[in-house]
Amino acid sequence: MEKNSKLILTFISFIFLWSCANQIAPSGGEVDKIPPEVLETYPQNRAINFNDNHFDIKFSEYVDRLSVQNAIFISPSLKYGFEYNWSGKTLHLEFRDTLQQNTTYTITIGTDIVDLNNRNKLALPYTFTFSTGSKIDTAKISGKVYADSPSGIFIYAFKNKNDFNPETDKPNYISQVGNDGRFKLNGLSEGDYKIFALKDKSQDMFYNPNEDEFGIQSKKITIDSLNQIYDNLNIFLTKEDTISPRLSSAFMKDRNHILVEFNESIDSSKINSDNFYLFDSLSNKKINVNYFYKYDAKPKQFYIALGDSSSFQNYFLVAENIYDFCGNKTAEDKIQFLFKNEKDTLLIKPIKVFGEYENGKVDYEDPKVKIQFNDGIFLDEVNSRIKIEDNKKNNLIFSLNKIDDALFEIKLNNKLKQATDYYLFFDAKNLKNYSEKAIDTTYKFTFTTNSELEFTGASGKIIDDDSTTLIVNLKSVNNKKNYIKKIDKNKYFNFEKVTPDKYLLWAFKDKNKNDKYDFGKIKPFEYSEEFYFYPDTLNLRARWPVGDIDFNIKNK
Repeated sequence: MEKNSKLILTFISFIFLWSCANQIAPSGGEVDKIPPEVLETYPQNRAINFNDNHFDIKFSEYVDRLSVQNAIFISPSLKYGFEYNWSGKTLHLEFRDTLQQNTTYTITIGTDIVDLNNRNKLALPYTFTFSTGSKIDTAKISGKVYADSPSGIFIYAFKNKNDFNPETDKPNYISQVGNDGRFKLNGLSEGDYKIFALKDKSQDMFYNPNEDEFGIQSKKITIDSLNQIYDNLNIFLTKEDTISPRLSSAFMKDRNHILVEFNESIDSSKINSDNFYLFDSLSNKKINVNYFYKYDAKPKQFYIALGDSSSFQNYFLVAENIYDFCGNKTAEDKIQFLFKNEKDTLLIKPIKVFGEYENGKVDYEDPKVKIQFNDGIFLDEVNSRIKIEDNKKNNLIFSLNKIDDALFEIKLNNKLKQATDYYLFFDAKNLKNYSEKAIDTTYKFTFTTNSELEFTGASGKIIDDDSTTLIVNLKSVNNKKNYIKKIDKNKYFNFEKVTPDKYLLWAFKDKNKNDKYDFGKIKPFEYSEEFYFYPDTLNLRARWPVGDIDFNIKNK
């Protein structure tokens, strides 16, 4: 049946291409990198007293006809859409509905349209408006969606709807964002508006929770005779997650180690070995897990380690109270796996010692060092075997915290010297694995502190009349580094000890004072928090901090 379906689809595609023979692009020559453009439309932009039953769009080159049919929108929306007819590069669309009297309509030609020659996309959405009456609505809402790849994101506007549901309701107005994330909603009539950005994964024009990314406005938007233009509407995208994490696989590496994988990223800070156990449904036996750790496992994967399980017959791994990063909880889940009766040959040892800065360097003012093991080990065992010295063999006092059962953080009690080597020793004598084997050796690691000469900084003032708490973020362009400051009552900010790089500066109003950015909610509807980006990228170089930054968010 599947083979027949593929043949049918191939045949339909052949018929379509044959019927569109006049679209075939010439071969040879340079690679076409020029996007298609809209050359002209009928009616012209801002036409009034329109009473025809169709509109026309002329493109600069031949475009893929299937891509067009999913990329043309009319606002306010029509129940039955259009009929599509082509004449060369010109598209003729007939209305299947009767247009409303004295109404301004906006046609949006979206960025999903591609040319036939090299599938170049339309660079920016193209819009034009016309009115069936003697005047045209000129109100507009514009802004920017901040996303890694914003092209193709939809903007929906729901008018005078307190309880809108994008899962089932069609918007009154539709637009799309361009490659730079900017968007416009033109030809709006007076009323209250809910603005909703949607990355429509299934392209069904509706919001699908747990699948589509969405964004919501930060404040009430009203269009009236005195307020015809609303600019600078900034929107972040987020993804709703209401699904609890589940076990997706369990693979036994040897009789003492199991590699566990989940269907999504889990919050391992809320999980330890007590959240797991092995269960034999035939003998009703239970074995507790000794260790839970990440080490070199892939995303969504973790290791668990336990004592001998060879007495089991029917193997199940049970996980309890597992959380994801959205707070969704799985009370209990279980998965069956195949037993592997191989002995543990992994000798427990430290793999590396590193700090939080580039090249593993350690902060000299607040020194913290991480030590990574290749297998699970108890905290007290690690603590009793570590010694840290300076270059004069003076012992340094420290405290030890567990991140997971194979990764630990060492916090030194005192500041260290800048740009200086220190030495960590780990005595592995009689440190046995599950097979009672050990390496009788002492491991030595060198770690180096950084210096103030390696850093830069940024400081300035937020210009704003609002007294709402502001939180400022300094985020590297490559997303690898992010510094956060809650500004003082004088609205000054000062980022010190910043790693040199190119940075974006942005701030948000923390209305609920929870110290994090809130994206808003659809059900029940909640506004997002207002945010603003400083217009310039900051090129922060070592020893050359940038000061006196005036970050103006007033009246924006």
